[in-house]
Amino acid sequence: MEPAEQAGLKDYLASLDHPMASAVRSLRTAILSVDPQIRENIKWHAPNFALRDDFATFNLSRPDTLQVVLHTGAKPKPGHREITITDPHKLLRWSGRNRGVVTFPTKAAAEAALEDFTDIVRQWASQLE
Repeated sequence: MEPAEQAGLKDYLASLDHPMASAVRSLRTAILSVDPQIRENIKWHAPNFALRDDFATFNLSRPDTLQVVLHTGAKPKPGHREITITDPHKLLRWSGRNRGVVTFPTKAAAEAALEDFTDIVRQWASQLE
């Protein structure tokens, strides 16, 4: 990440005006812990994460809900093998063959699910091409 982009991201996170901002910061840390190669930026006015391509993007459009969209890149990749995730607590809602959404209705729910969320992201990232 370029220094200016990193500074912009830090400013963005510091000034994030969302009722679940502390959960955003916790989930961001969890995502970054999965792989030291993960890069981050702001996309659609929210944190976005990439390895070889984008794979996780926050959806902060609703003040009462926090979502993380897991996907296989900036553009659909119909030929990408199907991603499989072990998710015993059913955090991930599939919205397509290679697209899932994790929704947290409260800060407490996000904090309580942090370990499971991290495991889901780790599994997701390991299957990206």
